[in-house]
Amino acid sequence: MTDYNELFTRIRKLAGDVDKIILELVPEKEPKTLYDAARHYPLAGGKRVRPFVVLRATEAVGGDPEKALYPAAAVEFIHNYSLVHDDIMDMDELRRGRPTVHKVWGINMAILAGDLLFSKAFEAVAKAKVDPDKKARILEVLVKTSNELCEGQALDIEFETRDEVTVDEYLKMISGKTGALFDGSATIGAIVGTDNEEYIQALSKWGRNVGIAFQIWDDVLDLIADEKKLGKPVGSDIRKGKKTLIVSHFFQNASEDDKAEFLKVFGKYAGDAKGDALIHDERVKEEVERAIELLKKYGSIDYAAQYAKDLVKEANEALKVLPESEARRDLELLAEFLVEREF
Repeated sequence: MTDYNELFTRIRKLAGDVDKIILELVPEKEPKTLYDAARHYPLAGGKRVRPFVVLRATEAVGGDPEKALYPAAAVEFIHNYSLVHDDIMDMDELRRGRPTVHKVWGINMAILAGDLLFSKAFEAVAKAKVDPDKKARILEVLVKTSNELCEGQALDIEFETRDEVTVDEYLKMISGKTGALFDGSATIGAIVGTDNEEYIQALSKWGRNVGIAFQIWDDVLDLIADEKKLGKPVGSDIRKGKKTLIVSHFFQNASEDDKAEFLKVFGKYAGDAKGDALIHDERVKEEVERAIELLKKYGSIDYAAQYAKDLVKEANEALKVLPESEARRDLELLAEFLVEREF
């Protein structure tokens, strides 16, 4: 496996540069509860992968990454706003090892904190040191990205009420939920750095594919990862009834008897307050293991894993129109890491 340590070092360095912008735009100020809530996730860390994509995309097309710092912060604001609101919808209690915003400050303040982060994204773009024409195009991309995030989340919510979701339906949903923000990040970085439309479109394609692959690989890890590395019980998605590419493939290929058996477990503990504790119950673990065996029987896990890897291969192929550089290689390495990671 490739050694990614140098890549991680560069990600951490650039994250520090972006964090300065984030804390400049979301300082400690009144109303204190609102700003404390809005700062909660940014201060909790996070890898800043999407801002890294913005900055490296700018460099990969020959631009100045300093000009991309405010746009990079804008992307991170959009990401964090979506996390705050997603956690409310899912009623999750932990994020990055910390209590979620709504658990600390309540739902009403959490909604406002998410809204503030959303508005700060556009303030960041307004402060970007780029030509007005580029600034207008960056805003267009950010708006399109935000629209797609909402559409993807809406589809995800709709899917919760259905037993089956087709492969095409799942891919459309995840293209919005995770693909759009990676696409937007790479596209915005390219816009900052160049007027070359071929380069911009290549980075857009790279981002879309990588974002979709990132989520698919997350779904694979939920079923095959080492529990200690993963940081959560294996099979959590089955317990919660989460629709994934793996599950969609299974339903399109399984016998009616196997579908019926799978559905006895799938989503059985969704919304159960004791669900996280129950996952360690031996009987529940056996049920989940049997469900995973059914997914393996039809090659559904392997199908999804290969699908993610093929997306990354296609993504990095698109970057070959760019000149060779350390920045381009970093984007290629990041894409490869996202489908090789074990957590």
